[in-house]
This record gives sequence, C-alpha cells and structure tokens, in this order.
Amino acid sequence: MRSLLALVLVAVNVLTATPAVAADTPPLVRVRSASRSLPMLAAVANGFFTAEGLNVDYAQFVSSKPTFIQVDQQEIEFIVSSMDNAINYQLNPNNPAGRILDNVIVGAHDLGLGLALTAAAGYPDAESLRGKRVGVDVPHSGFGLPAEKILQEAGLTADTDYTLVSAGSTPARYQGLLDGSWEAAIINAEGVVRARADGLPVIGTVAGLFDAYQGGVLAGNREWLATHRDVAVRFLRAYVRGVSWVFDRRHRDAAIALLVDAETTPELAAAIYDLNVAPDGLAPCGALSPTGFRTVLELRDEFHGFETPQDIDLLASPEGGLYDLSFYDQAVRR
Repeated sequence: MRSLLALVLVAVNVLTATPAVAADTPPLVRVRSASRSLPMLAAVANGFFTAEGLNVDYAQFVSSKPTFIQVDQQEIEFIVSSMDNAINYQLNPNNPAGRILDNVIVGAHDLGLGLALTAAAGYPDAESLRGKRVGVDVPHSGFGLPAEKILQEAGLTADTDYTLVSAGSTPARYQGLLDGSWEAAIINAEGVVRARADGLPVIGTVAGLFDAYQGGVLAGNREWLATHRDVAVRFLRAYVRGVSWVFDRRHRDAAIALLVDAETTPELAAAIYDLNVAPDGLAPCGALSPTGFRTVLELRDEFHGFETPQDIDLLASPEGGLYDLSFYDQAVRR
C-alpha cells in the first residue's frame, strides 16, 4: 500500500494528431488526483486523449493543499479533489493556502466513491474514538466535514472529543490506519475497498447521511481556462468518454485489468470497479449533481465553514461563480 503514496506517473505522448492540430505540438495537460481515477486510466489506455490531440501527464498527489496551489500557479492544469476543498480555496482567505486561489470547478468526478469513516482494528464504534485521532486531508475542510458530521450524529464534537489530524490523501489516510498514526480516517475509492477487505470497522458512511453528495470534482485555473478554452474542451470531451467507457459493463473485464498491479489482486480490482459504478460511485457522464452540490454547501455552512456569511442559493447557482460548466457543455454537445 505504501507504493500508492508515490506519484504514479502516466504520460501520453501523442505521436499523431487530428488534421486540425497535426502541425502543432500537442498541448500538455497535467492532471492530478488523490486516488487512482478509473476514468482517467481508461481515457489514457484507450487513446481518448490522443484522439483529441493532447499530451496528458496524469499522476496521483499526496496532499490537496500544494496541488491546489500548483493549479493556481498554472503548474498543473486540472485537479481531481473534493468539491468542498475547491470552494474553500475560492471563498475563504484563511484557507490552508493562506490566500484565495483562482480555481473553478468545471466538471464532476464522483458522488463520494463509497466515502466512509473507517476505524483501525480495535475501535468498533464512534464512542471508542473518544479522545482519539481522526485522519483527514485538511481539518475542517474537504472530506473532513462528513467525518465530523458522522461523529456529531454519534454525539462527538471535533477538537473536544477527538482530534482531527492532517493526514494527506486517501492512500496516506488508509495507511495511517494500519500503522497506528490515527485511530480513524475518512476514506473513499480503493482505500475504502481495501479497508473493508481487511475487515476494518466502518463507523458511518456518507451515503447513509445524505440522499446526494458531490464528492470529487475537476477544477482548473480560471485564467488558464479562459486562454486555453479549446484545450479544456478537448480534455473534458476525452474525460467524459472515459467515464462512459467505465460505465459500459461490456468493458468491465478491461477496466478491472487497468486496476490490477503488484498490490491489487484481480479480486480486489473487481471490488474497486464495482464501487466506481455504484450509485455513490462515479458521476454519470462527469456531470455535477445539483442536489449533491447543495448538500456540500449546506454541510460547510452547518459547521461554520464560511469566513463571511454566504447566500447558499446564490452559491449553488451559476451566478455564484464556484463552477463554470460552459467548457463541459461545449464538450458534451459535440
């Protein structure tokens, strides 16, 4: 599992391009995600980015904070991360970066991917976590808020009854459960599949709390998007093809094969695939969930996560500025 913490670099070198871009050097599009993104792996493996004349550099990140800063500085074109992190960096000056980052959501990745508060062996329920440590990416942000909500429902309050620990991405949070770095962690994607396979206790799930929840999103820098619209549209078109390919059950065996490696057996890969196509798995067609989007905003508001009062109705609307779906809309129209 430790090797999952390393950046797993996947490069797509486009040797040929469509006639419209044949004379140009393929644009470089750098994409980072916390856990392995099956749609990204599928789009790479099936040449969907190549077909759009793009050179895609895809890897995992260790922590969302430096990665969002890299997006803001246009060192990375797209990040796949929790929606709540994306809005925190847009709205709250005292976010982990210490300043507003000019990032905007352009599409959806998932509806939680099985997001769950999971404990280490020997901690069977919420009460057993009293006085213990809970691993999150960034305290009071991102998937940390669902963790707080799950424990609040059980009568525990963050910073009073337990301590939130900044623990990095999902693979790192899962590893910390195994090596004793913390007694519980909020994890999803293949991390939660591995935890369940290892028999670790599940304290609560996000699917059990909300009818809809917007988990991971795709975000990019506004200035870069404005000056590279065609590249962004082509990227999103290939990405959506990857999502659709994953959902097509005729590709199940091929998708599972993309997930198999030295630490992932075919059986475990099959469970990871099944999670991706579950109701709280990938976002169909890469489309944002309006209900899930609002759920995330209301959850942040409930935990006093806005430094200045916010109009939730406005934030949930296109006029709120948190997302710009014009790139996605253009991509799926063609």
